Amino acid sequence: MRAEMASMKDQIKKLESHRQSHLDLGQRAISTWVRDALHKDTERRKEEIHGLNNDVIHGGDVRSDAMVVTERYKKSSTEWQSFRTLYGLTPDNVNDLDQRKCYGSLQALDRAASILLKNAQTSLPTKAIGKKREDLVALLLEKRYEEAEKMSSTFLCGNESSMAEV
Repeated sequence: MRAEMASMKDQIKKLESHRQSHLDLGQRAISTWVRDALHKDTERRKEEIHGLNNDVIHGGDVRSDAMVVTERYKKSSTEWQSFRTLYGLTPDNVNDLDQRKCYGSLQALDRAASILLKNAQTSLPTKAIGKKREDLVALLLEKRYEEAEKMSSTFLCGNESSMAEV
Protein backbone atom coordinates (compact mmCIF):
# COMPACT_ATOMS: atom_id res chain seq x y z
CA MET A 1 0.00 0.00 0.00
CA ARG A 2 2.83 2.39 0.89
CA ALA A 3 4.64 1.62 -2.37
CA GLU A 4 1.44 2.31 -4.32
CA MET A 5 1.02 5.68 -2.58
CA ALA A 6 4.64 6.62 -3.31
CA SER A 7 4.16 5.63 -6.94
CA MET A 8 0.98 7.71 -7.15
CA LYS A 9 2.76 10.72 -5.63
CA ASP A 10 5.55 10.33 -8.18
CA GLN A 11 3.02 10.22 -11.01
CA ILE A 12 1.30 13.32 -9.64
CA LYS A 13 4.62 15.23 -9.60
CA LYS A 14 5.29 14.21 -13.20
CA LEU A 15 1.79 15.22 -14.26
CA GLU A 16 2.11 18.55 -12.46
CA SER A 17 5.40 19.26 -14.24
CA HIS A 18 3.81 18.51 -17.61
CA ARG A 19 0.67 20.47 -16.68
CA GLN A 20 2.75 23.56 -15.86
CA SER A 21 4.62 23.26 -19.17
CA HIS A 22 1.34 22.90 -21.04
CA LEU A 23 -0.17 25.91 -19.27
CA ASP A 24 2.93 27.97 -20.13
CA LEU A 25 2.59 27.05 -23.81
CA GLY A 26 -1.10 27.97 -23.80
CA GLN A 27 -0.45 31.23 -21.98
CA ARG A 28 2.26 32.14 -24.49
CA ALA A 29 -0.02 31.32 -27.44
CA ILE A 30 -2.97 33.31 -26.08
CA SER A 31 -0.87 36.32 -25.06
CA THR A 32 0.88 36.34 -28.43
CA TRP A 33 -2.48 36.16 -30.23
CA VAL A 34 -3.89 39.03 -28.13
CA ARG A 35 -0.79 41.07 -28.91
CA ASP A 36 -0.78 40.33 -32.65
CA ALA A 37 -4.44 39.88 -33.61
CA LEU A 38 -6.02 42.39 -31.26
CA HIS A 39 -3.08 44.82 -31.35
CA LYS A 40 -2.89 44.97 -27.55
CA ASP A 41 0.87 45.28 -27.20
CA THR A 42 1.45 46.39 -23.60
CA GLU A 43 4.75 46.38 -21.69
CA ARG A 44 3.39 43.82 -19.26
CA ARG A 45 2.36 41.53 -22.11
CA LYS A 46 5.77 41.93 -23.80
CA GLU A 47 7.52 40.97 -20.56
CA GLU A 48 5.15 38.04 -20.03
CA ILE A 49 5.71 36.66 -23.54
CA HIS A 50 9.46 37.20 -23.29
CA GLY A 51 9.60 35.33 -19.97
CA LEU A 52 7.48 32.49 -21.31
CA ASN A 53 9.63 32.25 -24.44
CA ASN A 54 12.76 31.98 -22.30
CA ASP A 55 11.18 29.34 -20.07
CA VAL A 56 9.96 27.26 -22.99
CA ILE A 57 13.04 27.59 -25.16
CA HIS A 58 15.71 27.78 -22.48
CA GLY A 59 14.16 25.69 -19.71
CA GLY A 60 15.80 22.36 -18.95
CA ASP A 61 13.50 19.44 -18.13
CA VAL A 62 15.59 16.29 -17.83
CA ARG A 63 12.60 13.94 -17.43
CA SER A 64 10.69 15.23 -20.44
CA ASP A 65 13.81 15.63 -22.55
CA ALA A 66 14.85 12.04 -21.79
CA MET A 67 11.44 10.90 -23.09
CA VAL A 68 11.78 13.06 -26.21
CA VAL A 69 15.28 11.83 -27.02
CA THR A 70 14.41 8.20 -26.28
CA GLU A 71 11.25 8.24 -28.39
CA ARG A 72 12.27 10.54 -31.23
CA TYR A 73 15.97 9.91 -31.90
CA LYS A 74 18.24 6.98 -32.62
CA LYS A 75 21.02 6.28 -30.12
CA SER A 76 23.54 7.19 -32.82
CA SER A 77 22.03 10.67 -33.33
CA THR A 78 23.76 13.87 -32.26
CA GLU A 79 20.76 14.70 -30.04
CA TRP A 80 21.07 11.42 -28.15
CA GLN A 81 24.85 11.67 -27.85
CA SER A 82 24.70 15.30 -26.71
CA PHE A 83 22.15 14.71 -23.97
CA ARG A 84 24.93 13.85 -21.51
CA THR A 85 26.62 17.22 -22.20
CA LEU A 86 23.38 19.00 -21.36
CA TYR A 87 22.35 17.03 -18.28
CA GLY A 88 25.39 15.02 -17.16
CA LEU A 89 23.39 11.80 -17.61
CA THR A 90 22.32 9.76 -20.61
CA PRO A 91 18.60 9.33 -21.35
CA ASP A 92 18.96 5.71 -20.22
CA ASN A 93 20.52 6.87 -16.93
CA VAL A 94 17.54 9.19 -16.34
CA ASN A 95 15.04 6.45 -17.10
CA ASP A 96 16.85 4.02 -14.76
CA LEU A 97 16.75 6.38 -11.76
CA ASP A 98 14.15 6.01 -9.02
CA GLN A 99 12.81 9.45 -9.87
CA ARG A 100 10.57 9.75 -6.83
CA LYS A 101 13.69 9.53 -4.64
CA CYS A 102 15.65 12.18 -6.56
CA TYR A 103 13.08 14.74 -7.66
CA GLY A 104 15.04 17.69 -6.23
CA SER A 105 18.26 16.43 -7.81
CA LEU A 106 16.63 16.28 -11.22
CA GLN A 107 15.37 19.82 -10.73
CA ALA A 108 18.95 20.89 -9.96
CA LEU A 109 20.09 19.30 -13.23
CA ASP A 110 17.26 21.20 -14.94
CA ARG A 111 18.63 24.47 -13.53
CA ALA A 112 22.12 23.69 -14.80
CA ALA A 113 20.82 22.70 -18.24
CA SER A 114 18.78 25.91 -18.42
CA ILE A 115 22.01 27.89 -18.11
CA LEU A 116 23.56 25.91 -20.97
CA LEU A 117 20.45 26.30 -23.12
CA LYS A 118 20.05 30.01 -22.43
CA ASN A 119 23.70 30.76 -23.17
CA ALA A 120 24.02 28.24 -26.04
CA GLN A 121 27.09 26.73 -24.39
CA THR A 122 28.39 23.24 -23.70
CA SER A 123 29.97 23.88 -20.30
CA LEU A 124 28.77 25.63 -17.18
CA PRO A 125 30.18 29.13 -16.52
CA THR A 126 32.57 28.15 -13.73
CA LYS A 127 34.60 25.04 -12.97
CA ALA A 128 33.16 24.99 -9.45
CA ILE A 129 29.58 24.78 -10.74
CA GLY A 130 30.60 22.12 -13.27
CA LYS A 131 32.28 20.10 -10.51
CA LYS A 132 29.19 20.32 -8.30
CA ARG A 133 27.07 19.01 -11.16
CA GLU A 134 29.54 16.15 -11.74
CA ASP A 135 29.42 15.28 -8.03
CA LEU A 136 25.62 15.33 -8.06
CA VAL A 137 25.50 13.09 -11.13
CA ALA A 138 27.95 10.66 -9.50
CA LEU A 139 25.69 10.39 -6.43
CA LEU A 140 22.67 9.72 -8.65
CA LEU A 141 24.45 7.05 -10.66
CA GLU A 142 25.50 5.38 -7.39
CA LYS A 143 21.84 5.52 -6.24
CA ARG A 144 22.85 7.61 -3.22
CA TYR A 145 19.61 9.56 -3.46
CA GLU A 146 19.52 10.99 0.06
CA GLU A 147 22.96 12.56 -0.33
CA ALA A 148 22.08 13.79 -3.82
CA GLU A 149 18.89 15.41 -2.55
CA LYS A 150 20.76 17.15 0.23
CA MET A 151 23.41 18.45 -2.18
CA SER A 152 20.86 19.53 -4.80
CA SER A 153 18.79 21.56 -2.34
CA THR A 154 21.28 24.43 -2.64
CA PHE A 155 22.73 23.83 -6.13
CA LEU A 156 22.18 26.90 -8.33
CA CYS A 157 19.60 28.33 -5.95
CA GLY A 158 21.29 31.50 -4.77
CA ASN A 159 24.54 33.26 -5.53
CA GLU A 160 25.69 30.47 -7.84
CA SER A 161 22.63 31.03 -9.99
CA SER A 162 23.24 34.76 -10.34
CA MET A 163 26.93 34.10 -11.08
CA ALA A 164 25.89 31.64 -13.75
CA GLU A 165 23.77 34.17 -15.61
CA VAL A 166 25.98 35.44 -18.40
